[in-house]
Amino acid sequence: MLIHADADAFFASVAARDDPSLRGVPLVVAAGVVACPSYAARAIGIHSGMPTGQALRIAPGLRVVDPAYGSFEQASEDLFALFRSVTSWVEPGSMEEAFLDVRPQGLDPVATARDLRDQARRDLGLPVSIGVGTTKLMAKVASRRAKPDGMVVISRVEDRVVRRALRLEEVWGVGPTKVAALRAAGIHTVADLEEREVRDLATVVGTMIARRLAAVAAGTDDAMVRKPGPRRSAGASRTINPAVRSRSAVEQTYAVLVATALGRFGQPHVEVTRLDVDVRYDDGGLRRVTHKVDPATDDPATLRREAFAALADTAYEEDGRGVSLLGVQFTFRPARVDPDQLTLPL
Repeated sequence: MLIHADADAFFASVAARDDPSLRGVPLVVAAGVVACPSYAARAIGIHSGMPTGQALRIAPGLRVVDPAYGSFEQASEDLFALFRSVTSWVEPGSMEEAFLDVRPQGLDPVATARDLRDQARRDLGLPVSIGVGTTKLMAKVASRRAKPDGMVVISRVEDRVVRRALRLEEVWGVGPTKVAALRAAGIHTVADLEEREVRDLATVVGTMIARRLAAVAAGTDDAMVRKPGPRRSAGASRTINPAVRSRSAVEQTYAVLVATALGRFGQPHVEVTRLDVDVRYDDGGLRRVTHKVDPATDDPATLRREAFAALADTAYEEDGRGVSLLGVQFTFRPARVDPDQLTLPL
């Protein structure tokens, strides 16, 4: 049995932890566009990617909090330190969620999950929803159903019944386009997959997704937690709905993404060699700009300047179309210990 732990409304929860006046009230962490609404804000129709002005029209008393990048990064480090205090088998999903396997330590997954929730609340001041399941998919389904601030266990006995009833949109890794194609083919739940051959599914969604769906239906999908190896890149993206044309809204959202991406490097002693920026417009058009970072660096201030220079090179402001998605990705390599040391010829 695997554990999936996911901090609830992470940015908003950190903000409320750090400022008690925000606890229990509708709030958003936003910089032009909502980066993270609290659950109280979600209950009144506010969602990520919504322009801040629209959110304020929905809820005039809404509390708007500027992103505190340092606090978010520290909270993420503390959360993962808690995970690793239990087991070395931790596979990050994002800066606030991870899969854990505690079986190598001889621990009971359900009891450990319960203790983790208590420790996160007591020691970190953060609500964490936890799911326990036979595979990564089932653990993630369980944690989603546990939100907010709960715990759900899908036992081995319950697995088959829960699995067969899953709607396709609940199957992690199957996007909206694939779900629509499957629905058009008369497939709406995992149970509907059981009579379908992989070769037939492949004509609808491609071979890779078809094999994954067949494994999900058979209960043989991924149940292995993988320790992360050295990363070669880190990025972040956000959909903006409705699309915006305001330079300030675009740049404020982009600043959050750059900070988030920098916080996802996950290892010290690396230097960025390249960055890529994506801008998608409201008509579906996509513009990508690649910048070579020369000399390579790990200096956050330099990388922020490079990232904003690349954003400007997309010419989004002159384009006139609304911006519906922003993304940034940094590519890096291990830092050289001594940048002045000569490289010997091979």
